[in-house]
Amino acid sequence: MAFLKRANGDSAGQIIELKQERTVIGRSPEQCHIVLGPNGVSRRHAEIYRKGDDYFVADLKSRNMTKVNNVKLMPGADRQLVAGDRINICDVEFVFHPLEPGDPEPDGEIVIVTEGEAFDIPPLHTLDASRSSSVASMVKPEVKLKAILEITRDLSTELKIDQVAPRVLESLAQLFPQAERLFLVLIDPVTKRLVRKATKVRQARGRTNFHTSIPADEAPMQMSRSLVNHVLGQKKAVLSQDASTDKNLPTSASIADLKIRSVMCVPMVTPNGQPVGIIQLDTSDRKQFHQEDLDVLAAVAGQAAIAIQNAQLFESLLERERVDRDLKLAEQVQKRFLPQDVPHIAGYEFFAHYEPAYEVGGDYYDFVPLVGDRLAVALGDVSGKGVAAALMMAKFSGDTRYCILTENAPGAAAAELNALLFSAGIEEKFITLSLSVLDARRGSLAMASAGHLPILVRRADGTVEEVGEEIGGFPLGIIPGAEYKQAEVFLRPGDVAVVYSDGVTDSRSVDEELYDCRDNRRLLRRVAEAGGGAEAVGKAILQDIREYSLGHVQADDITLICFGPTLAGPEPHPEGPPTS
Repeated sequence: MAFLKRANGDSAGQIIELKQERTVIGRSPEQCHIVLGPNGVSRRHAEIYRKGDDYFVADLKSRNMTKVNNVKLMPGADRQLVAGDRINICDVEFVFHPLEPGDPEPDGEIVIVTEGEAFDIPPLHTLDASRSSSVASMVKPEVKLKAILEITRDLSTELKIDQVAPRVLESLAQLFPQAERLFLVLIDPVTKRLVRKATKVRQARGRTNFHTSIPADEAPMQMSRSLVNHVLGQKKAVLSQDASTDKNLPTSASIADLKIRSVMCVPMVTPNGQPVGIIQLDTSDRKQFHQEDLDVLAAVAGQAAIAIQNAQLFESLLERERVDRDLKLAEQVQKRFLPQDVPHIAGYEFFAHYEPAYEVGGDYYDFVPLVGDRLAVALGDVSGKGVAAALMMAKFSGDTRYCILTENAPGAAAAELNALLFSAGIEEKFITLSLSVLDARRGSLAMASAGHLPILVRRADGTVEEVGEEIGGFPLGIIPGAEYKQAEVFLRPGDVAVVYSDGVTDSRSVDEELYDCRDNRRLLRRVAEAGGGAEAVGKAILQDIREYSLGHVQADDITLICFGPTLAGPEPHPEGPPTS
């Protein structure tokens, strides 16, 4: 039995057995065995299938393609998998293993690092989930009360980790005058690595030096990795009165090399059982720690764990507020790239709506006036969402105006945009684009499509046509040198053209059903039923989407453009001069 192992993200390490003959991977919960997030992942992105004892991976004509060992997999060119092959679907990476998965315990030791270093440590999921009885040992009430009051008083008003850690050791240095070295090490909540946040070294005549960043190879600052590994792994406090001869310590040799005589090492565990780090105190002379000292240190460590957890939450909140401010500013800037008003052409009506799923989005639309009473109408959709897609959209908006003004025809402009996107060297991103040119004199609409959804034309009599589907080319950024065909349709008084992004069709109900799909053409029906001009049709579509997706969070950017001649508008003149 083969299996996939998730190599990155929040689910890193997850094991997925390939039990089916064919395992489909993609965005659609209805069609896939392995469902991934929607950022650039196609509904049915790739599949892994078995042929005899061999396994193969195939790309299902996905928009963003599939990679094996960083090589793009073309549709139809299936790849046989071997042990260790890395399969990338957008930002998600799996490793293929043909053997039955095991679950061995990690053997490496934890590496203690200072700020700025990056060493791997054994996975923390091997830690015992139960709270240690040693940490919760009974202590003398007056000693415990003194320790808790001390730590609470010093930390109650401090919400910065870089200030919390030194204050913890300040309190401990007063409580344990025999301690020569004091360490506080935290687990980074993001990288899951250990970082030494504060250290105290007591020197001659009772002086205490405080350090927050010291080279790791400086002798007084070294710690026993095996001891820290043991304490974190067991979630149990360790006390030794003579570490050089204590056979119960995990690796007494390393402790002896550091000339440690007596040592206490206690895990800091939050009330919900999560370890946030350790506190270690040690001596090198005849001074010793006793069980009462360990009880006090355990009580202080519990209070310190809460203070550190609060500080981490506070810092996360501050960071989130900063990101929110930046995103709000980015939202305002992005909207300035979009038209501030719809065009005003005699005899025509226009409607436009843009609604990002997040603060910033990857959809783009624009109206570009051309000579001869002509108007270019562009609607693009960058793969993915969020800041990266928004930045790409900002660049694309300028490129689109440049290309349509210089090429003067939608097909040629799309080909030039494709070339510009390739020359920019932006990988893992593509753009779908609907680009058309409205000739107000002739009443004609010349169009080209780069992998975008077809344009809908609602005629004055209520019938609806899908136009441009036969000319659909590859999305921009997929195939270098791609050519794009053009089609032309005439708009008569009362007709309305509807251009939209897939955020419209992919809107979902609370039952996770799509607003518009091959089996349910709800958008076509709504367009056919909507009366009136462009604005009435646009508002009817948006209202229908809101009612349909009530109770479901918007998952994709929604962009909608409607336009056409009014009932009193000009009749088309096919015999007029052709569109360039």
